[in-house]
Amino acid sequence: MSGLRPLIRPRRNAPLLSGVKIGVMWSLRSRGRLPLAITTTVMVCGALSLATYGSAAYAEDAPAPAPTVTAEPVPTPTPASAPPIMPTSLGTWCTSLFPMSVGKQRTQAQALMAGTVDLGKGGTYKLDEKPNWRSQSSADLSGNRHINSLDWALPLLFRGVNKQNQSMVDRFRQLMYYWIEDHQSERSYWVDASIYGGLRTQTLTCAWQTLQDPVIQQAAVRDATSMWKSFRGGADITIGANNTDLVRQIGALATFCSVGDPNLRDAVWRNLVAVARGVINNDGSDVEGSPQYAMYMEQLLTRVEAAAVTCGIPNEPIPQLRESLYAFVAQSVRPDFKIESLGDTASVELRSNFGVGNSTAEWLRTKGATGTSPMPVYSAFDGGYIFGRYSWAPSGAGVPDSFYSLRYKGVRPGTAHTHDDGGSLSFYSRGVSWISDPGPYRYDSSSLRSFIKTRAAHSTFAVSNTKYNRWKGVVKTMSTSDSAVGGNDYSCLVDQTWTNTQITRCVTYVRGSDVLVVADYIDAAKAKVPKKQRENYKNREVIQRWQIGPGIGVEGVEGQLTLVAGDQRVDVIKAGVGDWNLRSATNDSSIGWHTTDWGVKAPGTVMSRSTTVPRQGERQVMLTVFVPRGSAESVPVQIGDGVVTITRNGVPVTVGFPAP
Repeated sequence: MSGLRPLIRPRRNAPLLSGVKIGVMWSLRSRGRLPLAITTTVMVCGALSLATYGSAAYAEDAPAPAPTVTAEPVPTPTPASAPPIMPTSLGTWCTSLFPMSVGKQRTQAQALMAGTVDLGKGGTYKLDEKPNWRSQSSADLSGNRHINSLDWALPLLFRGVNKQNQSMVDRFRQLMYYWIEDHQSERSYWVDASIYGGLRTQTLTCAWQTLQDPVIQQAAVRDATSMWKSFRGGADITIGANNTDLVRQIGALATFCSVGDPNLRDAVWRNLVAVARGVINNDGSDVEGSPQYAMYMEQLLTRVEAAAVTCGIPNEPIPQLRESLYAFVAQSVRPDFKIESLGDTASVELRSNFGVGNSTAEWLRTKGATGTSPMPVYSAFDGGYIFGRYSWAPSGAGVPDSFYSLRYKGVRPGTAHTHDDGGSLSFYSRGVSWISDPGPYRYDSSSLRSFIKTRAAHSTFAVSNTKYNRWKGVVKTMSTSDSAVGGNDYSCLVDQTWTNTQITRCVTYVRGSDVLVVADYIDAAKAKVPKKQRENYKNREVIQRWQIGPGIGVEGVEGQLTLVAGDQRVDVIKAGVGDWNLRSATNDSSIGWHTTDWGVKAPGTVMSRSTTVPRQGERQVMLTVFVPRGSAESVPVQIGDGVVTITRNGVPVTVGFPAP
């Protein structure tokens, strides 16, 4: 690879020494554009100061510093007669933005030299000598887009510099040149958008600072300008932002801090703070509808703090925002110390460096060995979550380990990682996820990925033959608990999305009996059907679905089904309208599949029942009681007129139907 000739080079014999002005131009010969010139002051492995940007976008948005030297257009540059200087250490932006273990550097750098890009969950990508950047079948949709992030190439730079391996550094530099040359003109949306442009900006800044390469510098400035312009509205809180906006602004901060522009540096920092406040609600919950993304945002905020330190600016209020995440993430962790699979979350354990220095996070990471146990056993969050549990005793501790969740509309707009899961319930008990969420599967264009984001893939309800407006959402009307004195939890959600039909889901967790009682009220009393539609009117059908997790059997009779896993059971007793229907996952349908790990699907069962709502409208109820028990244990349940009586260990407990 060391014999490759770059498509773009600094001007012949241009020195790359501290404090020396350099003239640079881009090769635009194949696009018919005018040369673009910049001048720059560079400092080996330190901060770089930009004197003149060759960017019209920059000139329009902020006053540029007065130029000291302006390079005149020159012919297309040819490779320098002497090889570039081999850096002896990585730049500070590399180590602060991309912490990378020695093992990862070695393994991935060797794979890259052999022509394979490891895209992690996104798959792999074959790297030709001169890549064409097109999609490949060995990578999924996200992986193919991540080729434009360029961060996958960093192991070459890291390993090459640390081991003084010239061929690795040359290959890295050449890949940067190839990408820059191939993307000088107008770019497709996903090249600059979302996380891809942000990671590339960070990568280019790391590369330019380490290699002192003005061509890479100019590419970083172009990207940083694009990243910065997308969020320069000046709001204190950026509503509608998501995790990718943090990535984009981190890249812009690194670039403008490095070029020594305090005005743009401070503008980007304001953007970063506004985005951080926008992606984290006041109570610490995320806006992504996915606890795993809250964990990811904690990682991003840690990098924001590191970027501020590298830039030499105060990092407030980022540490405080990061700390607020821990209480929320803690509540989403089940008694088996895995995050509940809500939205684009797979049930995984917390990463090993999550919340270092936070006592609650430490308790969760170490599975209760050290740190401080969280306190609340019932919580509702602005991100649209309710979490409840018997106690914080882990599975296998000899006491009930029941845990449940409910989803509703958050106070801020959802993102692409939020599923249409309003009203959905999950239930974990006795070491088993009985009623589970389908998880993310993987980010591709498959029919399964499309399906698992819909209402039909979740443990909630749907109405046919009527208009549906998802954005009205399922709203929380009640969330209260007597858990402080060992009492019950009470939650109610109202679904406003269906025209002429309103469904209210109320849930009571009977803590003393370790039983979950769910009542779904169907209200169509005020339904009005226009006269011209009456002749062709079809009755609305309300469908209630329960997503039963992989490996769980179902047995029993109509009035009482029993979920079976090993020597554990959950009795499901129903009352009200509708008969049970069971449907197992099959290869010719997306129904009933669950995510057991990223991109790994496993078959489950959908337990459903339905009722028809007559045209004139009426009120109906579907009552469902979930009773966890051992295989040799008997827990009788009786349903009377508006009440449920549970007898566990010979002690009867009577509660009313959950109600608004």
